[in-house]
Amino acid sequence: MIQVLTHSGGESDLSGNEIVVNSFHDASSLDEFEINIIDLSSQYLWYYAGNGTSSIDSIEDIKSLSVMINNSSNSKIIIMLPQNIPFTYHRYSGQYHNMRELKNMIGDMKEYVLSILYQHMERLDIVYENTITDISAKQLKASFYFNNITENIKTKSVKSNKVTTIGLEDVIISTLKLSNYEEIIAFLKAIGCIQDKQESPEWVKGVIMFDDEKQIDIIRENQTKIQEAESTIESARKRIEKNNEYKSILYTNGPELVKVVLEILEKILGCDFSGFEDTKNEDFLTMVEGYTFIGEIKGVNHNVNSENVAQLERHYQRYMDSDPEVDESKVYALLIINHQRKRPLSEREVVHERQISLAKKYGSLIIETYELLKLFEKYLAGERTREQCINILTKNKGLLSL
Repeated sequence: MIQVLTHSGGESDLSGNEIVVNSFHDASSLDEFEINIIDLSSQYLWYYAGNGTSSIDSIEDIKSLSVMINNSSNSKIIIMLPQNIPFTYHRYSGQYHNMRELKNMIGDMKEYVLSILYQHMERLDIVYENTITDISAKQLKASFYFNNITENIKTKSVKSNKVTTIGLEDVIISTLKLSNYEEIIAFLKAIGCIQDKQESPEWVKGVIMFDDEKQIDIIRENQTKIQEAESTIESARKRIEKNNEYKSILYTNGPELVKVVLEILEKILGCDFSGFEDTKNEDFLTMVEGYTFIGEIKGVNHNVNSENVAQLERHYQRYMDSDPEVDESKVYALLIINHQRKRPLSEREVVHERQISLAKKYGSLIIETYELLKLFEKYLAGERTREQCINILTKNKGLLSL
C-alpha cells in the first residue's frame, strides 16, 4: 500500500488502486505503508500569517511529519518539493496582503520548512529552472533541480540533463510535479520503488478453471446494473441542473432572469413567448384562455418599491390606451420581482404594506420569484392544474402568497 500525504488530503486524482490520500494533519503511521509520498506542492501549504517568509501556518504539521520520518524503520519515504508557486504572507483583517515566488526565497524555503521536515535537505543546492523529465512517455514538469549532485541520482530532465530526483540518506527527494494516479505509478516504477508484475500471456485467459464461470456471470450481471445505475444517475444530474436553472431566478437579474421566468410562465400558462417582440416596454404580453397577462420582470438589490409597482401600471395603461375596445376585466398586470437578490431568502425583508396597497389600488399583482417557484413546483408535481394556476393569477391582487 502507498500513502500520499498532501496539505488537504482531498486530491482525489492522486488516489487509486493501492493508493490512499491523507492530509498532513491526519497522516497515518508511515510504517503501515510500503511507500509514503509527502507532497509539498499545494499552494495552500505556502501561507503564513506573519509579516515575513520565516515559517508557514502549517509548520506544526511539518514538525509532526518530521518526527514520523525519523521514527520510520520500514517504509520508503519520498518528498515531492513544490513548483514555483506564490508564498503568501502578512495576514490582517482576515486577508493575506503580500506574496513572493518560491524561486526568490529558496534559502528561506530550505531553512524554515524543508530542513524542518527533513534536516538533511538543508545542505541541498536547489536551483530554479523549469525543466521536463520523461517518465514512461509522461512529460513531468519541475521548477527546480539539484545542483552539484553526482550520486544517488534517480531522474534527470530530458534535454538539459538537470537532476530532478535524488536519494538523500534514507529518503528520496524530487522536484517533479505528480498530478494524478498514473503519474505516481509511472514515477515509482522509474525510480525502482515498485516493479512491474510479469504479464500473463493472452492464451491463459482462455483457461477456464475453478469458479471462473460463476465469477464471469457475476461480473456481467453487475456491469449491466452499473450501466443502468449510471444512466439513472446521469438523468438525475440533468434534472438537478435544470432545477438549479429554475432556482437561478432567486439571485439573477436582467436578460438571464427574464429568460428563465418566461420559460416557467410558458409551462404554467401553456403559452409561447417565442414570437414576443421586446419593445423596451413590458417584459411579456400574452393571451391565455381569454385572459391577457401583461407583465414586468425585475431583479433588484433593494426591497420592492413604489416605482416598481408604478412602472407596471404604466405598461398596463399604455396597453389599455392602445386598444380602446379591450375588455379591462380580462387584463391582468403582473410584477414578477426578485428583490433583495443578493441576500439569502431567510434574510430578505417582507414586501412593505405600502407597496402591497399600491398594487391593490392599481389592481395588479406582485409575485416574488420564490412564490413563482413554489407555484411552478406544485404545477410540475400535479398538485395544481393549469386552470388552477391561471385562477390564482387572476383572482389575487396585491401580493401573491401561496
